[in-house]
Amino acid sequence: MPHTRFHSRSWVACASLGVALALLLACVIAAVRPGSAHAAPASTLNTATIEAKKAQQEAGKRELAAMRAQLAARVAEYVKVSRQLQTTAAEVDKLDAQIAEQDLALEQAKSAFERRAVELYRGSKLGMLEILMTANSLQELMSRANFLLMVSQRDANTITDYRKVRSESAWLQDSLSNRLDYLTTLQTEVDEQRSQIESDLAIGEARSTALGTDIARLMRGDSPSISGGTPTDGFTPDTVISDANFRDSGSMTVGDIQKFLDRQPGILKSYRARDHNGNVRFASEMIAEAAAAFHVSPKVILVKLQKEQSLLGDASPSQNQLDWATGCGKADSRTFYQYKGFGNQVWWGAQKLDKNSKPWRPGIRMSIDGNAVFPTNSSTYSLYKYTPHIRGTFSFWALYWRYFGDPLV
Repeated sequence: MPHTRFHSRSWVACASLGVALALLLACVIAAVRPGSAHAAPASTLNTATIEAKKAQQEAGKRELAAMRAQLAARVAEYVKVSRQLQTTAAEVDKLDAQIAEQDLALEQAKSAFERRAVELYRGSKLGMLEILMTANSLQELMSRANFLLMVSQRDANTITDYRKVRSESAWLQDSLSNRLDYLTTLQTEVDEQRSQIESDLAIGEARSTALGTDIARLMRGDSPSISGGTPTDGFTPDTVISDANFRDSGSMTVGDIQKFLDRQPGILKSYRARDHNGNVRFASEMIAEAAAAFHVSPKVILVKLQKEQSLLGDASPSQNQLDWATGCGKADSRTFYQYKGFGNQVWWGAQKLDKNSKPWRPGIRMSIDGNAVFPTNSSTYSLYKYTPHIRGTFSFWALYWRYFGDPLV
């Protein structure tokens, strides 16, 4: 019965196909069933991602807070040591003046002593006795005796004064020596601290960028000084120096500048070169002239000389350091050779500092290495135009503290 056989085989085939489909359906259901070991709902994945991002953001905030606290602590310590440095430098100046007075007094006492010694050498005890013996009366004898006693007392006083002045002078010299040693220690300490802070700033810039912020925001903290405010001892990128300090062209005379350079280990104390007009002059004379011409403080120019080429501290700089003393004409991508030479650098550097301040206005925003900076005065704006880097402007602030004290006071 062919028809019956055919029907039986078809039924078996259909049954086998049904079983296969059922198994396939069971596998699909198992694969998408909630709680399966092989997959998770989209909502669960989104929640996990959000939580991970939140944790990462919180970790970033903690890291930024720690960096800000560490940086603030280092800057505060730097300011503290800088204050000690300024106090010690003032003490050294005072001792210098006292020693000069004592030297004059010592020279006068020495001259008086030597004159009296010559008089005594030329005279004799016999002569003094003769003065007494030739008196015509008792009253005259007493008068001559009193006179000789007075002369003797004056001689004793002359010797005493000389010894006293010499002793005081020696004490002052010892005090000066001790203060100078301490001053040197403080100078070394403050320079090391500044280098450490600048290194921290380099690390901070990289981490701030990675965490989606900028170094200026990190340094100013949570209170941006867009509209200004009361300056603090800490470094605020928006207010680096006061206009009064920046523009105080009469703060140092040529003599003051020379005296300052004499105390520095650098070459400028005795350096002579051609000025912007081609005349050979001392560095102190060129600095004073440029400061007066462009209404910029000599202190600002001196700080620039150290910041750009270390000329206050380097006793044997290269010719390249001297030729580009203030960094004027040395852009990141180009060099302007018309500004080459120490005299040109001082003159045109001061001119740039003056000119750069002109476009400033309240509330102005600058982008410095991708950081938002809001200079609160024209002087800070000028410094950023001259050196468009946060670390470079911080270096100016720190060096001003090191040599002259608070740039905002």
